[in-house]
This record gives sequence, C-alpha cells and structure tokens, in this order.
Amino acid sequence: MAARTLTILAPLSRNLPDGVLRVRISDPDGRGVAQESVSTGFDLAPSAVVRIAEEDVRLWDVGDPQLYGVEVTVLAGAHGAELDRVRSYAALRSVSIDGNSFRLNGRRVFQRLVLDQGYWPESLMTAPSDQALIDDIELSMAAAFNGARLHQKVFEERFLFHADLRGYLVRGEFGDWGVSGQGPVGHNQKPDASVVAQWVEAVRRDVNHPSIVGWCPLNETHQVLHDRITVLDDATQAMFWATRLADPTRPVIDASGYSHRVRETDVYDSHSYEQDPEAFRAEQAGLAHGDPHVNRHHGGEIALPHERPEYSVPYAGQPLLISEYGGIWWNEEEASASRPDAESVVQDQADSWGYGNRVRREEEFYERFEGLTNVLLDDPTMFGYCYAQLTDVFQERNGIYGFDRGGSSTSIGCVGCSSAPRRMSCGRIEAVGDRAAFERSGVAPGPRTGPALRLVHECCGTSSRERLATPAP
Repeated sequence: MAARTLTILAPLSRNLPDGVLRVRISDPDGRGVAQESVSTGFDLAPSAVVRIAEEDVRLWDVGDPQLYGVEVTVLAGAHGAELDRVRSYAALRSVSIDGNSFRLNGRRVFQRLVLDQGYWPESLMTAPSDQALIDDIELSMAAAFNGARLHQKVFEERFLFHADLRGYLVRGEFGDWGVSGQGPVGHNQKPDASVVAQWVEAVRRDVNHPSIVGWCPLNETHQVLHDRITVLDDATQAMFWATRLADPTRPVIDASGYSHRVRETDVYDSHSYEQDPEAFRAEQAGLAHGDPHVNRHHGGEIALPHERPEYSVPYAGQPLLISEYGGIWWNEEEASASRPDAESVVQDQADSWGYGNRVRREEEFYERFEGLTNVLLDDPTMFGYCYAQLTDVFQERNGIYGFDRGGSSTSIGCVGCSSAPRRMSCGRIEAVGDRAAFERSGVAPGPRTGPALRLVHECCGTSSRERLATPAP
C-alpha cells in the first residue's frame, strides 16, 4: 500500500512471444485512473505493476470497503486481436503488526471476531443460498463484531466476496478433523501430506481477497511436547512456511489453541472457556508480565522421555489473541423447562450443550458476556478476541443466534427483533463491541452506515446510537 501500487500476476496457459498483457484500473466510482501494458513473451506469468496516483487512492477499511475495478486483457500484439479478457476487483489496504497490536492501513484495529462454523440445519456445511452467506455477515456485524474466524472448514469463496464488499475482517482456517486420536499420547496427531496440499490449494484460491487479514492452518492439535520430532511437528512447520511463501503479506498463526509448534509464529493464541469473569481475569493476568495463559495437558501421567505438560513451544512475546472464549450455554426455552439439579444437567448436556453452568435468565447472559469480554478489553496488551460462537450448531446451544437464524435465511433478523431466535437486546451486546472500537482506535460509536447494517437498522427501526441510549429491557 505504501507504494500505491496494484500488482497483477497473470499465469498464462501457453507462451505468447508477441503478446501484450494490458491492465486497466477504475476507481470505486467507475472512473478510469490507471493503465499498464507489458509483454507476455518473457515470463510464464507476466506481471504488471500499476501505480495509483495519490489523489486517486481509496483504501479498503473496516466497514468502508473501497474497491477498484480491474480489467485484464491479453492481446495478440500491441494493436492485435483480443485473445482473452477478465474483469474483477482489487483493493488497496495494508496489514501489519506493531508490538502487540494489529494495524490496518497503519491504524490500530482491535479484532472483535466471532467464531463462525458455517453450518445450516437444511444444508449442513454448504450454504443453502447466496443470501444465507450475506445474512451471517450482517448478523455478525449487527452484534458489533468486525470480523469472523472461519472455523474448521474452507468456506465458500462467495462468503469472502461478500466480506470484501462489506469491509468485514476474516481469518482463514482449514478443517483438520480426523487427525487426532491416531496414536499413543505424544504421537496422537497424524496430519498427512494431503492436509498440507489441500491447505495450500485453499490459500492459493483465496489469497487475493482483501477481507482476509490472517491465516491459521490448524486448530486444537493437542499433543504434548517431548524430545522427538513427530508428524505433527513436521506438518505444522510445513503448513506455516507454505503459507508464508504463498502469502508473505498477512500474519500466520501456526495452530489455534493448544499445540503451537512454530517458534516464529506471527501471533500466539489460546482458548479459554472459563465462565467466571473474575477467574477469567486472574487466568489472563499473566500476559502483562510476558506469561500469558496457554493451553496445557491436564490428563494423567504422560510416561514419555523428557515428558512435559506443555503442548506448545514457549511464548516469545508475540501479539496474543484469545481465539475462543465465551460459549455461554443459553437457550431460553430449555432453561425454563430444565431443573438445576446435577442429574438434570447431565441429561440436558446430552442434547443441549455449552460451557459452564447454563444461564437461566436473559439478564444473566448479558452479565456474563459483558464480564468476560471486559476482561479482554481492560488489557491494553491484548491483540483481539473471538467469541464462540455466532449461531447454535446442532447440540451446541451457545450461539448469539439460533441455528435457524430466526427461521428464514432470506429475511434478516437482528438480536432483539421479533424474528430473531434469541430475544436479546441489540444494544446490550453491541455496546460491548462498541467500547472496543472506541477505546482501541479512538473511533466513537455511532450510526453504522455500511451496506451490511442498513438492513438491520430498518429491521429494528432505530439507529445504533439510539439503541445504545435505550435502557435495557
């Protein structure tokens, strides 16, 4: 971004000794602002570097997704016939890390992410419609999340397209189900070559989407450290370096939670589902002294040479992201029908599951959500957070929204509206996120005018600022 350039790399299916690659750039208003042409005769993948004049620079940002139109044409010569043409879009934006903070376009942005598993009751892991993808982004933004951790699957590329259009941050991830439990303790994770190959395929597909601001190949690869190099060590290192080679512009987390095996990982993270805010505060307090909460082995004896309870290589001062927290067990109908005794709770958990004791009143949910989130907001060294999760998923009853998103994937409903599966207040949840937006970037909360939230405001009939000023029910 600093050079105000867009680089168009065009791998060709065959060499064209006398051909020309022509690139035309238009600004977000459709006005042509730059053009470049290069010969196709010297490279397997000719590239054109197009400089944008300073007065034409429009940056892609959170909630302000400025996009340039791109037209790439292959000609048979400088004045020859048109052989092929592609139209697409691109963005100018930068991603960097400064100390313990994430920066977008040089400005600190606190990542207020939500865990999105991308399941639907009628179609499982594939969205039932394009509108369903849009709805999930809009539901997330309605609750003041500025992005999502796309969890344990490679999402449809259309999701990223809609995130690009809405200024919605995304952390790309891979589904590594099935690699655990494949051997004895210390050798129980067995990701094979297919995991590396498929992950690189996903990164190559998605690398040009401006909404993606980070990568994370693996999730919760819980395997204790010992004195031998294992399949997990090699695969984690391979996926990390392959990601860095494919895309050196974005930070990479080697694995989300548990087994960090790459000392050079750009971001360190951990998962915690502690439900008591004060206990959560004590658990997270070590970050200020360079000793953050990390996931450790709490089982029985390991019985390995040089055994240790650690899953990860030592923390080395990287920015820390709490990439899973919350998961508050809450379902209004089930809570009113259940009994608080231990036998009833065990039976409930067979069909309805969340973390900690089920909250039994709506107000109790707000208090716990705000208490847990404020622990992370109160820590000036925190990189960001990811609340689990956006929606219920089958027996997991810990979503901000129900599994059916309100009964229809074509009519958007926000928290607090009659169409929503959770009768929660927009303002109560949104205000916590807006506190993060204000305190970490200096941007005061106010009416959201992006395309994603206009529908939500129309649904509620009030603006963000009006809802924040309205007393909780």
